[in-house]
Amino acid sequence: MEITPVIATLVAAGFGSLMTLLVAVVVQKKTLKREREHKLWERQVSIIEESLRHERNLAQARRDAMRRPDEDLFLSLDKVFKEADVSKISANLELYGTPAMRTAHQTAWETFRDWMVDFMVWQGHSKKTGPGHEEDVRAEAVRETTRRWPDVEKLSAKAEEAHEELVRVMRATAVFEPIINRMNPELPQ
Repeated sequence: MEITPVIATLVAAGFGSLMTLLVAVVVQKKTLKREREHKLWERQVSIIEESLRHERNLAQARRDAMRRPDEDLFLSLDKVFKEADVSKISANLELYGTPAMRTAHQTAWETFRDWMVDFMVWQGHSKKTGPGHEEDVRAEAVRETTRRWPDVEKLSAKAEEAHEELVRVMRATAVFEPIINRMNPELPQ
């Protein structure tokens, strides 16, 4: 059996069609994978923005409380927590966050909580140092506020460090630095 020009043309056309189909499938799969990765990255950046906004507000409330320790901490924290849906932030971090993001967020929250507990205990003693309390209660409150304030300052500094580490991890996850370096290749990497 001889291969005629018609059969050769049909075989070549069939092979060409098969290769075209194969290339189209491969390109489609790669495109879908890239789109999924991009959507995940966009979701992570959205979580980073929301989380950092909330953490920045918490850090600012802590700094304000340290500058003005006699003001009511609950009022400033109430405002911060009304502005953010913490359960949504936590759920999104659990779903889309990297392990480093979740660890940094948990550490930042724990150090803030530890500071807040000590600060509120200090504030409770501080409120007893003014008029309207018996002299021995006031004297004990003054001793306690003096003794506890250095611990409150240390915990505030620890919370500040945890906040800075959270920002560093979130920025690294968002991959801002490589994008900037690609845009400005003359900058050192």
